[in-house]
Amino acid sequence: MKKYLITLAAFAVTLAAGPAAAADWTAMTGSIDFSGETAGIIAIVGLLATLLVTRKGGRTLLGMIK
Repeated sequence: MKKYLITLAAFAVTLAAGPAAAADWTAMTGSIDFSGETAGIIAIVGLLATLLVTRKGGRTLLGMIK
């Protein structure tokens, strides 16, 4: 349960700090149409990849602490 709470806290900090330090990508993505199904699928895959990387990183850090 402790590992789960630490991972959840790390994820919450990542979500809270992300928009404050976000880069402006409008120059590169201004001409891309994000209204299609492909963009939705890419967004879901990106979210899942983020969750997996966060989980793996949390486990790695906890393994170093032990």
